[in-house]
Amino acid sequence: MIALRLTQHRLPRPTASRWFSFIRRVRNNPSFQAASANKETILQGLKKPEPQISPRWLYDDKGSALFEQITETNEYYLTRKELELLQEVADDIAPFPDEGDNADQKVRRVLVELGAGSGKKTTLILDAMKALSGGVTYVPIDVNEASLQENAKKYNFNAPSVEFKPIVSSYQDCLPDVAKMSGRKTFLFLGSSLGNYSDEECVDLLKVLSENMNPRDRFLLGVDTPHGSHKPAEVIEAAYNDKEGITAEFTLNSLNHVNKEADMDFETEKFRHIATYDKDRKAVFTFVESLEDQVVNSSGVPILNLRKSDRIFMEQSRKFSEADIKRLANLSNLVVSRSWTTGDKCHLLVELTRDDLKRAGEVSDWIFGELVPKGLGGLLEKPILLRHPFLFYEGHIAAFYQTKTLEEASEVKGFTKQRATDLSQIYERGIDPEITSGECRHRHSPPPTQWPSFEETKTYLDNVRYEISRKMFGNKERGGGWGYREVLGLEHEYMHQETLMYMAANSDNIRFQKPRGVADHPYGTNSPLTLKPTAEKGSRVFVPGADNVVLGASETVVEELGFVWDNEVPSMEVSVDSFVSSSLPITNREYLQFVTDGGYQRPEFWGSNWDMVNKNGEQLMEGAVSWIPKAGSPSDKKEFQVRTLLHGPQDMDVSGDWPVLVSLAEAQAYCKWVGNGARVMSELEYHLIFHHELNTSGEDAFSTARAKGNNTWKYSGVVPVGAMEDATPVLGISDLAGNGWEWTSSPFKPFPGFQPMELYEEYSTDFFGDTHFVMKGGSPFTDKQIIRLSFRNWFQDKYRYMWAKFRVSWDN
Repeated sequence: MIALRLTQHRLPRPTASRWFSFIRRVRNNPSFQAASANKETILQGLKKPEPQISPRWLYDDKGSALFEQITETNEYYLTRKELELLQEVADDIAPFPDEGDNADQKVRRVLVELGAGSGKKTTLILDAMKALSGGVTYVPIDVNEASLQENAKKYNFNAPSVEFKPIVSSYQDCLPDVAKMSGRKTFLFLGSSLGNYSDEECVDLLKVLSENMNPRDRFLLGVDTPHGSHKPAEVIEAAYNDKEGITAEFTLNSLNHVNKEADMDFETEKFRHIATYDKDRKAVFTFVESLEDQVVNSSGVPILNLRKSDRIFMEQSRKFSEADIKRLANLSNLVVSRSWTTGDKCHLLVELTRDDLKRAGEVSDWIFGELVPKGLGGLLEKPILLRHPFLFYEGHIAAFYQTKTLEEASEVKGFTKQRATDLSQIYERGIDPEITSGECRHRHSPPPTQWPSFEETKTYLDNVRYEISRKMFGNKERGGGWGYREVLGLEHEYMHQETLMYMAANSDNIRFQKPRGVADHPYGTNSPLTLKPTAEKGSRVFVPGADNVVLGASETVVEELGFVWDNEVPSMEVSVDSFVSSSLPITNREYLQFVTDGGYQRPEFWGSNWDMVNKNGEQLMEGAVSWIPKAGSPSDKKEFQVRTLLHGPQDMDVSGDWPVLVSLAEAQAYCKWVGNGARVMSELEYHLIFHHELNTSGEDAFSTARAKGNNTWKYSGVVPVGAMEDATPVLGISDLAGNGWEWTSSPFKPFPGFQPMELYEEYSTDFFGDTHFVMKGGSPFTDKQIIRLSFRNWFQDKYRYMWAKFRVSWDN
């Protein structure tokens, strides 16, 4: 993976222009050539009111060699202190925080280093990781191929337990592909390199990392600490002004580099190196200062008119306390799980993991604190008679965390043991009654005569979260991290956030209008009205059969994720016949043709499901559940609008290209109407699509579809089919991992060898059989955490309220 030679290794001070922006612009504009882009960015920097040269130009071959010499000077303590710390704690760092002293011997560990790396320091971590498990993959990332080649000489990659996968790229370009690598990942950023970033750039980088980490991955960050009683400011400043003058030569060499790249005529003997430590800003600022009045040219054209003592800014080197890192992490969905310092507190090594508990909490708080009480009918509203009121789910999320994630189930801050137990029983389990009879055949919490108060329920959830956070991150020496119980609770919350969103979408309070006075969603969700329909029309796609299609999560996936639901395992290989699939889901406009042709009045399309449409001559429905008759439309030629969650009802000229959201029974009736053997695809056929993609292109098409698809709250509802550009690369089938769960015709049944999970035995077993059917992929409100190929959602075939779509398939 080759990118333009632009790097974020060292970036301008906070007041400087955003380097990330330039990198994005160059990368996204194919008309730029590397040389002209280099020259343009150099000239742009020099033309600023405060001229600057990017720290990128400090590093040509000579600059890199000089920097290595700097690290050996007496004054430059940073490298020595970091090496000293790693020598002391590498064995403690190597296990993930949830492993403790029981490292998983089977899991493959992946060390992803941002930058070409320092042989001595990185080797310490690699050796410690190798001692824990059977294999380690080392992935250094750098825009400079020569640096990576030099890097490779520092390590012994002859050992069969180490796999070397260097990547020539900028971080932002390649991290989505790195995220697809199997194994538990440790991202590494040493050398105090974060100090070259402004706060905004730090958050940009940390967010990019967070978005491409799994919950059980981690980020190891090495930083230099600020001045204090342990380290005088003079010591810090001296590190950038060594007596031998190597740092000065290093800084001035960048002028020679710029001369080559931008055809300039800097004369290094007319400048001097200046580096000063600013105590208030906790940073060293480096400049080159003009020793005389002079004009600097590029290709013979005057670019810079300098007076004596004018300065050109080169780089900043910030210093961070642990509190500084926590502040930046808090803005980036990361949390400090462990930290280590040298005995003299000169250097700090911080371990960060994704703060998904906080992230999930922000979304739930928005639903219970904004959307439901302000935009809908309040927490006791019950939009779907087959479900509990909204309030139940706030308490249920808390009760599940309390009884499944916290091993001390009765201890919740602010509650007596008895009251915590009472609340966990009231909110223990929801209901899923049979659609037509209303009978609930599985064990569930009986509704109380009076629900607990809103205030008590919110406090219950808040305090349970506090207990979990304390358990996971309360021990700086060895944090609890994301173990089996924690991921179980997190995925459960994500599932019920989606439940709440489809309940909200069915509230009569937004039937004819959009909700008012609701604060923006914490993710900044986009309106589906902003995405235009694709010009692409659906087509029929032939999918070849295969004998070794994998169903379920492999042992490798389970080891990496640390948790999957019991119905996802054990994995198995099956034979699947070829079939034909439509490339796009069925849209509202296509479904309207079925409705207009009397689809809901003709029992021949419905078979045994006719009782959900018409009971004893009473018409119970006339279209998709999200459709409402348009006011003023004639009864003999009824027009429909489609309800949205946040934007009010929309005419078919707007919503016609959105996928129609229906029950499986309605989807099968539509297929009967289409005729010629049309049907809904099976679970096996869904897997066959991605099996064929992998075998044909070598690409993990599911991960790409998940990354590009309409999921994880990108949009506040479904969008036009095919508009997300998430089609599989070989077959060209769209919307398979978002924009609505994909109905299959497969009853929800266990795989051979199924074992119920100990913590939640009834999770799957209560619903196995012929009444619930498997759905795959995800919806606009499904978090990417649970969008995996092995994940199996399920609903009754007559249940029509959730975000579920379908596409038409045929036998070959």
